[in-house]
Amino acid sequence: MANGRARPRIKGSVYLFASYPSFSLFEHWRAVKDRRAPSPEVRAKALELTKGLTTDLEKTEALYDFVAKNFRYVSLSLGVGRYQPHASSDVLHNQYGDCKDKHTLLASMLEAVGLHASSVLINSSRKLDPDVPSPSQFDHVITMLPLGQQTNPQGKKEEVWMDTTAEVAPFRLLAYTLRKKQALVIPPAEPPSNIAPHLEETPADTPMLDMEFSQIDGKVNDIGKLEAHVRYSFRGDEELLLRSVFRRVPQANWQRVVENINAGLGGDVTNLKVSDPAATREPFTMSYDVTKVNFLDWSKKKTEIILPLVQFNLPDVSNNANANANGDDPDPDAEPLRLGPKAEYSYQITLELPAKYTAHVPLAFSLKRDYAEYEATYKIEGGVFTAGRKLILRNDELPVDRASDYESFRRAVGADLAQQLSVESSVAGAIAPPADMKADDLVDSARASFENGNLPVALVLLKRATELDPKNKVAWNNLGLVYFAMRENDQAITAFQKQIEVNPYDEFAYNYLGRVYWNDRKYDDAVKSFNKQLENNPLDKFSHAYLGTMYSEWHKYDLAVTELEKASSLTPDSPELQVSLGDAYLNLGQDDKALAAFDHAVELSATPLVWNNIAYQLSLKNSHLDRAQQYAESAVSATAAELRNVSLDRLSNKELPLVSSLIAYWDTLGWVHYGEGNLAKAEKYVAAAWALGHHGEVGDHLGQIYQKRGDKDRALQTYALSMNGLRPAPETRGRLAALLGGDAKVDATVARYKDELQRLNTIDLGKATQTSNADFFILISGGGGAAAKVDSIKFVSGDEKLKSFTPALKSADCHLTFPDETPVKVFRRGTLSCAIATGKCEFVLTLPDDVRTVD
Repeated sequence: MANGRARPRIKGSVYLFASYPSFSLFEHWRAVKDRRAPSPEVRAKALELTKGLTTDLEKTEALYDFVAKNFRYVSLSLGVGRYQPHASSDVLHNQYGDCKDKHTLLASMLEAVGLHASSVLINSSRKLDPDVPSPSQFDHVITMLPLGQQTNPQGKKEEVWMDTTAEVAPFRLLAYTLRKKQALVIPPAEPPSNIAPHLEETPADTPMLDMEFSQIDGKVNDIGKLEAHVRYSFRGDEELLLRSVFRRVPQANWQRVVENINAGLGGDVTNLKVSDPAATREPFTMSYDVTKVNFLDWSKKKTEIILPLVQFNLPDVSNNANANANGDDPDPDAEPLRLGPKAEYSYQITLELPAKYTAHVPLAFSLKRDYAEYEATYKIEGGVFTAGRKLILRNDELPVDRASDYESFRRAVGADLAQQLSVESSVAGAIAPPADMKADDLVDSARASFENGNLPVALVLLKRATELDPKNKVAWNNLGLVYFAMRENDQAITAFQKQIEVNPYDEFAYNYLGRVYWNDRKYDDAVKSFNKQLENNPLDKFSHAYLGTMYSEWHKYDLAVTELEKASSLTPDSPELQVSLGDAYLNLGQDDKALAAFDHAVELSATPLVWNNIAYQLSLKNSHLDRAQQYAESAVSATAAELRNVSLDRLSNKELPLVSSLIAYWDTLGWVHYGEGNLAKAEKYVAAAWALGHHGEVGDHLGQIYQKRGDKDRALQTYALSMNGLRPAPETRGRLAALLGGDAKVDATVARYKDELQRLNTIDLGKATQTSNADFFILISGGGGAAAKVDSIKFVSGDEKLKSFTPALKSADCHLTFPDETPVKVFRRGTLSCAIATGKCEFVLTLPDDVRTVD
């Protein structure tokens, strides 16, 4: 130990009770003999429950089941003092109690059939310290019944340990936190026992094999739709956890619980069957059917599939392993490595693939240690893929000096769990759905493609769906949303108008149509669309919100306030509406109302988005710039910190909006500095935002900065470029016309710079030796005084031969300068295109707003 002295060994309970000056814990439990004495009602019930049973174990199980399952556990301190329970007859009548009460009733019923149970005091969360004689060490009471002279197969005296608190724990199963733990065993006062209260260790293992079995039988159709049946069977610790969950949750909500269990696969769960949580004499089982659209992306030549619903989990003890690997001597008093309960986990999957797919299975392997065993098998036969993974844990702990051994085993298992099934289509290439695909299936598949960011596939599917079923109730709306996302606004308008023809009272079509008109700054048409929706539903919260926000952009602030106040009444918990309302108030000169709305938005959601939007509205009005700077800096700092943790290997669709957010936040902070008169800082932030995103409004800001600094040429160039950018600001044309000496030259100047904007997104990688293309992600770091550089590269899709350009991409000039000393990372997606006809290989960066998938 740390002080170099051995602790005195404690025998029995002498030391534990010697320090109590008065009424000891032992005397508390001696005093409950009258409370556990079986009343006539308790005795009669016990005899009724055990009628016809011959062995003590059968009788004990029957009584345990009755008390555990039929008496609700309530965590209250009942009776005189913390340690004294109600009388067993009262508990029988009340049908509820805490751990003391439930133990007392069980002990009383056992007494009624001639069995004498001991009270067991234990701590449910930590180990007992025998050197500290305090009742505060105990927070739970369980039951232990010695079975006379009977012995178990190991030759030890048979003891039955029971915890009725869990309600649905199988007979003799103690929770993992109660096993292999010192506890205070207090024999009953009546009949007198020659065994004194003493410390004893609870059982280390579950009374039955701790087991988890899962089986998935599925079939994938020609359009990549998975239909599968999933079955689970549990015994032991996982069984107890799931029984407890399903017992607490109303049966009407079981579907939601299983959907959470199935979240790793996703899809629609149907035909759910769950065994009775109280039927503890059999394994706990559940099964369901699941349908997953686009389980395989049929439009791709090659897909890697992670085997779904594998739930093996080995604990990480790498800190111990590192210490051992460094040659450090393990602490002789160090806690052993906790591996979790001894258990057996089995996973089986059968997956029938369409004939057009060829599968390449993972590598099978097996690994054995004295404490654990793992085996993985994979095969493909007749278009059917089967896999099996099995993990057996024979030890629940290991000496700390075996940490490196265990970590090696854990890494090997993890490497197999990361293996994927590779499937390759023999017909993929052109995006064309199967000819026999029904309209509803096309719509479902398109929705999944849209949600995954695969807009070209969604477009083809929805166009086909509208051909097959021109009056489909959702297809035109969905097609319009795809066109809108692809910035093909004219086609989007046509699609939404088609939806209105199908159903003039459609719940969404007029709002969608209004949003497209708004995006095109066709404000009058947008007003008509939103008002038409309000004719259909005067309380449509989206219509009021869209109208109000659009009126603010249109500088009609009095109308904006009217609509935004209605929207806020309909959606009082929306921080975005509070920001928009604050903006309208601010522009009407109602600063107090504006600041109150902004403060309320922060109360609702103190996030970078809200901070930025408030700061931007304040900067546009050149008002309260100190507060605006604080909010803008907080938004930039939080987002930059989040981006510093990004890794291309773990990049997910959820992280894709981060770069677009940083662009907006840099622009806001720059515009705050502009309002404060700090043009040098303003230029750095706004120029960085423009270089990354090419937003028209950001370019307009940068042009104004250049113009104010007296650099007319750069201002003119930037205005012209910004009018080719995303959603140009209406005011930009006037600024450019003023620099050109009139409006007549504007269109020609803007056209001349169109190709220049494309060039800014293009990186030359040298000569072409083949004609092909491929998509990559690159991760760029900078700030902290360092120049922007490519840190890492990830191949996404396309011709794998183009991976040879990785070194060229690594050393490429990314056309980016970071605005300050703060270290930050940004990721960009781009397409590497090589053409023998032009002799060039060029990497064209996709604008962050247009990156919708990591695939």
